[in-house]
Amino acid sequence: MEKKKESVTSNVKNTEPNTSTDTDSKKVNTTSTTLPKDPIVPVLMLLGVILATLGVIVLGYIHGNMHLITTLKNARAAL
Repeated sequence: MEKKKESVTSNVKNTEPNTSTDTDSKKVNTTSTTLPKDPIVPVLMLLGVILATLGVIVLGYIHGNMHLITTLKNARAAL
């Protein structure tokens, strides 16, 4: 019994052509920015954080019965 050598590409010739439409679909733009459309909200949040920080500092001075000049003298002496 003699076996006939088959070509490596003989099976490829018998396959059906690709009929998928995936390559023809429109591409979606995925490079959107993360900036909000209305920038007022992040600005208000930033201002709120700044005001809260300054408020804690001022309340610390009042509650601790500290004066700004005394605090600056102590800071300079620590250097």
